[in-house]
Amino acid sequence: MKKLSLLLILGIFAFGFEVSAQTPSTTATIDTVAAKSYVGKYKVKEGPFEELIVSIQGGKLFGEAVGQGSAVLAATKEVDIFEVVGYDGKIEFVRNDQKIIVKAKLSLQGNIIEAEKQP
Repeated sequence: MKKLSLLLILGIFAFGFEVSAQTPSTTATIDTVAAKSYVGKYKVKEGPFEELIVSIQGGKLFGEAVGQGSAVLAATKEVDIFEVVGYDGKIEFVRNDQKIIVKAKLSLQGNIIEAEKQP
């Protein structure tokens, strides 16, 4: 079961997904100024990969599991939460009291992978 979960998590980043400013089913670019707060390297605590890199490419927000591939992150109606379309998964960016993003949480089929944002 653990191996199956690991394979599913690795598969998330093997496909590209559209970013949406309103719903995951529409194709739209994101507000790159606002999205810059998500950009950076995130060190994974425990997981099938060591680092998650979030970047903006062509007006879209991407998440790359280093060594596994990358995917476009689809905006949801909730602030700081992006859907991993097709896998019933989400990535939530967590802010501290100063409203600075300090970590990301990837949730997929009951598994959670946490990654701390690097300076």
